[in-house]
Amino acid sequence: MLKIIKEKISSGLGKDVVWTFTLQMAIMLCSFCINKILASRLSIDDFGQYNIIKRSVQVISLVMLAGVGIALPRYIPRYRNSTPPQRIAPLLSAALIYIIGVSAVVILASVAFSDVVQHVIIGESDNLSLLLVALAYAFVLALAQYAFAYYRGTSQFKWYNGSQLAMQLLITLPLLLLPVLTVGSVFISWMLITALLVGCLLGRETRRYVRQNGSFPFSTHVKRHLVTITKYASGRLVADFFQFSLAAFPLIYISHAMGLQPTAYFSVGITLVSMVTPLYAFMGIILLPYVSEAMARHRLAEARRYISRLTLFYIVTSLLITALMYLLMRFLILIFFAEEYTVAADISRIMLLAILPQALFLLYRNTIDAVSAIPYNAVTLGICFAAIAIGFHFCTTLTQFAYVYVAVCCLQGLLSYATWQWLRVRSGD
Repeated sequence: MLKIIKEKISSGLGKDVVWTFTLQMAIMLCSFCINKILASRLSIDDFGQYNIIKRSVQVISLVMLAGVGIALPRYIPRYRNSTPPQRIAPLLSAALIYIIGVSAVVILASVAFSDVVQHVIIGESDNLSLLLVALAYAFVLALAQYAFAYYRGTSQFKWYNGSQLAMQLLITLPLLLLPVLTVGSVFISWMLITALLVGCLLGRETRRYVRQNGSFPFSTHVKRHLVTITKYASGRLVADFFQFSLAAFPLIYISHAMGLQPTAYFSVGITLVSMVTPLYAFMGIILLPYVSEAMARHRLAEARRYISRLTLFYIVTSLLITALMYLLMRFLILIFFAEEYTVAADISRIMLLAILPQALFLLYRNTIDAVSAIPYNAVTLGICFAAIAIGFHFCTTLTQFAYVYVAVCCLQGLLSYATWQWLRVRSGD
């Protein structure tokens, strides 16, 4: 048995799993520290506004990324394993052009309708400067995700995870060093630090390519690759928008319905769930390029075996984690937030029930995208977004909001599982 485990770990996939799991754990610990510092140094209202902007920026950056975060890990292995192998430089150029074009449209539209957009993204009106900071930070994050997607597609998982860990460590510094911490200063410092890191990463990869190939080709055939990226990524853009809207919408809706303080309390439960789910998302990080490569080599059955085993593992571990966090809820809030947030313990316990369905969704999301060019995840997430919007309309208390949130997460997990099973049957598995 030990020999089998050793062989699995020594394999290419096994090493990637170990590296990704280890570094993602470190990233999660950094996230814990960041959250603790902000909860301690910001007022409850400011912490509520910070969470609204943070979730909104995640949505906007995913819209600006425009599905490229999924497209590159899918197509880079296919280009390299095609017969004959295709060069990926034109694909990368096309993806960057696509991101810049979509981002320009998003920024111009946000500025043009700033009166409405400010109220949604930053939770207040008449603060155009903070809106511009949020938009700039969202664009920089989209470029960071572009670099991370390249590392995923080329199976450089050490760089993929290491660069994310470096970013988390760096953005912690201003939270400790700034004498006065405001919501604005947090996002300005994070925007500058992330921009510097992205510049270093893209510069490094460009120099490496030039040393190996003599020059970086600005191919006349970029248009063909741009069409490829656009056709595949546009459907994933919708899925990414709905996915992060599901995280941002509850806080935005509650802030308008009940105010910033209840929003801060509700964000405790969402934050605790989002602290756990990266443990399950990490396997999806690896599975997409592996499944895409397996399809190119006609070895999909091997990937399916991994997914079947992981399903049982995800169910057992998520249930254990949920039970442990339920028992230790007050202690966890004291560690990761502050005494003032312990009033949110009851609704946070309810929201922990979302961990299992979220884990299953994260497992199947990337494999579904790898197997099919049809954006099934966009359909699933669109249904869930409509469900949470309708459900929240009938809620009047934080407890009711929490139950609707869990119900929609369960729907999300069930639809993803059903989609994966249907794809297996359709492929004759």
